[in-house]
Amino acid sequence: MADDRVRRRARRFFDSWNADGVEAAAELYWDPEIVWTEAPRFPDAGVHVGREACVRRMRERFDWIGAVEIEFVDARGDEDRMLIEAIVHGRGTTSGAPVANREFFVMEFRGAGAVTFREFLDRDEAEAAFDA
Repeated sequence: MADDRVRRRARRFFDSWNADGVEAAAELYWDPEIVWTEAPRFPDAGVHVGREACVRRMRERFDWIGAVEIEFVDARGDEDRMLIEAIVHGRGTTSGAPVANREFFVMEFRGAGAVTFREFLDRDEAEAAFDA
């Protein structure tokens, strides 16, 4: 799969998320048994198994920054594995201050659904995980 196809696949996921919410995007693009490993620097970061558990945890995180919009930056890889760069935009639920985190995701796929979703806040760590 050429990088252009990888970029389109990643962009479709974030477009779905932004338009219809995490639940709709997860239903379309995450395997029912997906495993999400959160970036260790997030409060209470952990590993979540299953689409429902992952969506529930996403909702908990939205309690901190409200609704989010994800800006796709770039992606590379192939049909089985990709590294995605994105900027997650939100607004502090208490302060109202804008929040923007550059994040990196290493995702592995089985067919149309993502089966692993590893989240990173550091480009070098994400690239090392992707290249391993």
